[in-house]
Amino acid sequence: MTEQRAYDRALALLAGRGYATGELRRRLARSGFSVDEVAVVLDRLTAVGLLDDAAYARQLTRAKVLGGGAGARRVQRELAARGVGREVAERAIATVMQDEGVDESVLAEQVARRRMTALARFDPATQRRRLYAYLARRGYSADDIRRAVKLAIGE
Repeated sequence: MTEQRAYDRALALLAGRGYATGELRRRLARSGFSVDEVAVVLDRLTAVGLLDDAAYARQLTRAKVLGGGAGARRVQRELAARGVGREVAERAIATVMQDEGVDESVLAEQVARRRMTALARFDPATQRRRLYAYLARRGYSADDIRRAVKLAIGE
């Protein structure tokens, strides 16, 4: 009976948004379900196709990169925090970047140019420092950040 309650709880969670297996496992455990109950529920959801870490990772990557301008490192961290395995996350990021034709250095430049509107009132040194920090938090590499900052500030 409690296994059915765990399944119903999992379905209710999945109705709200997608979940990675690890994240759903944690949520069900916090709801008081046993490890065995959670394992059975996760296996059942995976078997019927309602739980797929690879598809979830691709969807989240697409949303974060295309919708939020996040870099691969940031997406990797978010996927790890949500319980997606490293290999699955790396494969999803590579697939989305290739399928969508995303060049991270170009994306970093676009994000930097958009951010410059908020930094226009500051002196160039402050703009450079804040823009660098912003892009670093977005998950871009140091080389991409240096290039994007240079182009955005107009040096």
